[in-house]
Amino acid sequence: MGAIRVLPPDVVNKIAAGEVIERPASVVKELIENALDAGAGRVVVEVEEGGRRLVRVTDDGGGIAAEDLPEAFAPHATSKLACADDLFRIRTFGFRGEALASIGAVARARVVSRPRGAAEGAEITMEGGKPGEVSPAAHPEGTTVEVRNLFFAIPARRKFLRAPEVELEHVEEAIDRFALAHPKVRFELKSDGAVRRTLPPASGVRERVGALFDRELMESLIEARLEDSSVVFTAYLAPPKFARLSLRTQFVFLNGRFIRDRVLTRAVNEAYREMLPHGRFPIAFLFLDVPPSEVDVNVHPTKIEVRFRSVWKIHDLILGALRARLMESELAPRIAPEEAPGGGTPLLPAHREIVEFFAGGPAAPATSAAVAPLVATGRRCFQVHDRYIVEEVEDGLRIIDQHALHERALLEELRRQYRSSEVPRQRLLLPAVLEVSDRDRLRLDQHRELLASLGVEIEEFGPASVAVRAVPALVSDVDPRSLVRDFLEAAREHGESEAKAGRAAPFVEEALEFLACRAAIKFGRRLGAEEIGRLLADARDLEYSATCAHGRPTAIKLTLEDLERFFKRKGA
Repeated sequence: MGAIRVLPPDVVNKIAAGEVIERPASVVKELIENALDAGAGRVVVEVEEGGRRLVRVTDDGGGIAAEDLPEAFAPHATSKLACADDLFRIRTFGFRGEALASIGAVARARVVSRPRGAAEGAEITMEGGKPGEVSPAAHPEGTTVEVRNLFFAIPARRKFLRAPEVELEHVEEAIDRFALAHPKVRFELKSDGAVRRTLPPASGVRERVGALFDRELMESLIEARLEDSSVVFTAYLAPPKFARLSLRTQFVFLNGRFIRDRVLTRAVNEAYREMLPHGRFPIAFLFLDVPPSEVDVNVHPTKIEVRFRSVWKIHDLILGALRARLMESELAPRIAPEEAPGGGTPLLPAHREIVEFFAGGPAAPATSAAVAPLVATGRRCFQVHDRYIVEEVEDGLRIIDQHALHERALLEELRRQYRSSEVPRQRLLLPAVLEVSDRDRLRLDQHRELLASLGVEIEEFGPASVAVRAVPALVSDVDPRSLVRDFLEAAREHGESEAKAGRAAPFVEEALEFLACRAAIKFGRRLGAEEIGRLLADARDLEYSATCAHGRPTAIKLTLEDLERFFKRKGA
């Protein structure tokens, strides 16, 4: 190892800039944080070439006095900390004093500011880490920061910037996060001289969601609140039908700051468990207010990651509150024809077929000839194509997936039986023997007590085999070997997901869902009137019946109003 020497200040600043400033969106984020800390009610962001050539952020905040401008670009210069203890009671966005110093080290920067009540403004420039002189400048009350030619001083870093349209997308994403957390602030974005986005002050989060996404989502949001000694939070949850293929539409804010936290994200996704198919993620907006003493926001240079004192306690509080709120909400999707008088958007073909079939339009297919109304439930109802049950409800029709609804009913019954230790079992006349690997044997040993409590009896049967002696009565018609193999696969996947999450949760719920799915009525099975009536009666007693255990909807609804619109009887 060579001689140890202290790095020059310009190198230190460039290293620090690499941690704080990754791309133009990083500059936008840091400057908007400064604007909000200054009490801004309006923030205007202007970019050229996606921010590669120019980022300019203008606010109407408190401004910077001329005598303080020379310190603006100094490393770790801040007005927000007075002593070390202040790190544990931070209520501002910025506090590390790294933003302007990092920007000034890798770009050409200019700050023009006029404090509130001051007669005139002042400006200072910075290029490659070298500050210029302070000089008078005309400027309204507030501050403008211009950043030109980002990373001109580090050409190697500049090569890693993406195409202008990609960088612009990241800038928009950064602004959207602030706009959601601060709906009463006006945000504007201009790109290459053209207005890209204007977000006037909103009455609250819901209105801001409508501006950023769409009105249907805004009107569908389900609000959940909780107050506890360790956390106060408000969540806005989208019904399952809005789910996306990625986590990008999940937003978690801590004391007004956008953060990423895998434990809190896990709580949101767990709240929707059974309501969404695998691989889809809910849209959710979660706003937490946690005492500064309970969280450390100084663990990451960009402050996007934080450390909670009791993160799993907060996880459990969020999960319980969100889950309870979703369970009491009406989540069944509707097939709603578009408002189409006078040549509006027509129905999708599949929707048209359903409407015409159930309204008696075209000739019914041959497979429906034997279908007869069912009056045991008090409403007309029948089975279609040995797959779906159609029920007349007070304001229209409900089309039910027989497998999904039966699976949900079985899951609730299995839960009840498990909690009361009364899972009926069916003993096998002859044991079902299957070969297992050493790893599977270890997994069986790990879950032997759970299997027994669910009605599955397994015993050793030689050095590489086990024998199944009994199975739950609900799945007595399923091959016991297949049942155990599938259980082992489900247990393996559960273990892997828990390992990634860093917390080992019991396998009980997944096991109950697994059994319910295996025992549920399958597609293609013809049901008698008594079976249909019993299934619908059981469903009415369920606390929650909108989805099966895997998150697929159990039913869709077509209202009389929808039918009237389709057949153009609206207003007749």
